[in-house]
Amino acid sequence: MNYGDNDTGMMSSTLQNLTDYKMTDMENVMEVRSERIFPINSSTYKHIFRLDTAGFLDKSSMLTFKCKAKDGTASAKGLRANTFNGVLGAIKRVQLHFGDYEIQNLSEAGKWATLNHLKKVKPDVQNKKLSHYLGNQLHYTVLEAEDTTDFAGGEGITGAIVPDNTRSGMNYGNFSTGAGAAVNSQAITNDADGNHLHAVPLGMLLGALDRRDLPLFLFTDYKVFLEIEFEADSSEWVNAATNNNYGAGEQLKAASGDVLFSNVELCVDYLIFPSKVQEDYRQKTQAEGGLTLDFMNIFNIEKTLLDGTANVEQREDFRLNVLDQELHYVQMVKQLPEGTNDRVLLGQRSDGISVNTLQYNVNGVDVFPTPQHSPLQHYNQVSYVLGNDLQVIKPLYCKDVNTEYSMLSPPIGNLLGKYNILALDLTNGEPSIRGGGKMVGNYPIIVKYMRKPHAQITSNIASNPIIGLAETGTLNVNFFCATTRLVNVRTLPSGGMSVVVSNA
Repeated sequence: MNYGDNDTGMMSSTLQNLTDYKMTDMENVMEVRSERIFPINSSTYKHIFRLDTAGFLDKSSMLTFKCKAKDGTASAKGLRANTFNGVLGAIKRVQLHFGDYEIQNLSEAGKWATLNHLKKVKPDVQNKKLSHYLGNQLHYTVLEAEDTTDFAGGEGITGAIVPDNTRSGMNYGNFSTGAGAAVNSQAITNDADGNHLHAVPLGMLLGALDRRDLPLFLFTDYKVFLEIEFEADSSEWVNAATNNNYGAGEQLKAASGDVLFSNVELCVDYLIFPSKVQEDYRQKTQAEGGLTLDFMNIFNIEKTLLDGTANVEQREDFRLNVLDQELHYVQMVKQLPEGTNDRVLLGQRSDGISVNTLQYNVNGVDVFPTPQHSPLQHYNQVSYVLGNDLQVIKPLYCKDVNTEYSMLSPPIGNLLGKYNILALDLTNGEPSIRGGGKMVGNYPIIVKYMRKPHAQITSNIASNPIIGLAETGTLNVNFFCATTRLVNVRTLPSGGMSVVVSNA
């Protein structure tokens, strides 16, 4: 190989470093200590683990478990975790405690994780990599002319996007009746030993692991607990393939309590850095004021918008009491009452409204010059929050009038507007956690929301296809707020450690 002058000089410098025996040798090898941790306390749906205070907790550590159909008729129903987010839908609540101090208490943790970790990566990564862990496997297809017969009354048109019944983990059957539904992969049976072992990275569930590994070795005087609560209502996240009377109100979903959990463990990696690294941390705890660590704290606020009237504007000011804290973003997941068109995303959906506007008031000032109304404006805010484009197909996000009338995805195809997330980005470009958001004073965040819902829309053509589903029902809303959480660690004169948790 022919090297240029610059290459030769670089190579010479490298050789000199390799043969410089005057350099001070220093331990520079990181040790990874892996452990299986079993719950110290368990109930049917809740499991509590105690973590060792050794090294750093790696964000790639896993919560592992198997899904098990309860004995009886449930085992014969062809159960499968939904193909959209798999077993993430099974994670109801995650809590992290350092002694008596609460670092995170997040309800609807699976929904937050789905948006912020699963749906921000490309579909190939979702389905080819993460599906090994989560069991999700949702593919789409474009209707050919011969496929439209699956839709009653010609409601499917050539070129429309629908779930791919062949490649997805579920065959959702006939789109109007559900007939022929079947499990294509990873069935949940009542024999846990033969069922798939699922794994959820802790970095997906814990905001405290966002952008950092947890230095657990600093908390040797405290007991570190991680509490995982599973979703008891299986209908929120599990399909039941043998419910073939879909047209009579069944939604190809399991019943509450149909799925239990076994083999619940943590597979934890503790990163043991060279002693000098950990000693540097400890020395900072001995300095005046101690060492302050910053974590991303995620919490959920639930609100409700009552029934609306077709074609009449309905306005609501949602007040979020995020007071005297540094706020990074707000995400809004909204759900209409369950309908017969929720069988793909089930309770993991966020229902779109064809006409709605959004304005935020922060510190007494409106954020936008005028309320945001277009799907593009809403999509941009979500993507800003994620730091990446939301990786879902257009009809899954958009449910404006134009999308409905284009029949890009037939309403009874179970995709149209089923993942319409709204959001507000308050980051300022600073990559760190502390200082990267916006300080909120003693005024609550006011979310000014307007919807103009429509009743069911049908066309005037002979087949009378459904163009749009009714939007007038009660709207249940989950707001996910991300704030800065500070943990101050200080070495006491006695040699013990003092920990104080506060908000920025």
